[in-house]
Amino acid sequence: MVKIGCLARFFNRYESEVKFAKENGFDFMQLWYDNRGLCLHEDDKDFIKTINKHRFPTIIHAVLNINEFDEHIPKLLEILKKLQHKELIVHPICENKLINKNTLDELNRKVKFALNLLNKEGITLYLENNSKLDPIFTDTNEIELMFNANKTLEFLLDIAHIDSINHLKEMVNIRKPSILHIADKHFNVVHEHLPIGQGEIDFNFIFSNILENYEGKIILEIVNTDLDIVNSQKVIADILKK
Repeated sequence: MVKIGCLARFFNRYESEVKFAKENGFDFMQLWYDNRGLCLHEDDKDFIKTINKHRFPTIIHAVLNINEFDEHIPKLLEILKKLQHKELIVHPICENKLINKNTLDELNRKVKFALNLLNKEGITLYLENNSKLDPIFTDTNEIELMFNANKTLEFLLDIAHIDSINHLKEMVNIRKPSILHIADKHFNVVHEHLPIGQGEIDFNFIFSNILENYEGKIILEIVNTDLDIVNSQKVIADILKK
């Protein structure tokens, strides 16, 4: 069964985001984490207490530079335990060095380090593909090498990070994703996350021909107006019903 989630927009109060998600039938929310920690717009900064208080399903999306894994994976593990999470999304970036084969080898070592810690606690790690804005874990060769080297690693496919429909097909052929990030984009723009229908991605084709019978989580990575998010949810839900 497909579950559809939305973002906990950190520029809004968490209570408001939970209310929005519940009222509009979302199954869960994605929480943002980076080298500052969890990002929520709260006064008391006791984010764990705030999240647990509302008892709404969540999943953490951690944006980590390649040199931040050693420090932040153990920190994330402690947060995951407190939230009783069994899944973690990591979006790898590389801003501190040139990206080449050596960099990919380093990312592979960091992923192995993360898997070793997380899998011992029964936590599944999902690695997210990048756009050409930050071209690491982006092309199909890199993705294939990473999954061949890490058998327990799972795939979060960000559809808005694709270069073309063929790029999407190739990635799905390597590893069928368990979680999708969904937003629209124009193919001549390197990086965009638009409401569904405002770009060029043919989601009807994708769910009929590439991800047919998809069963997993879908996260709408859209931070526009409430109406944009709700309309995008409706479009995707209607496509899935077909």
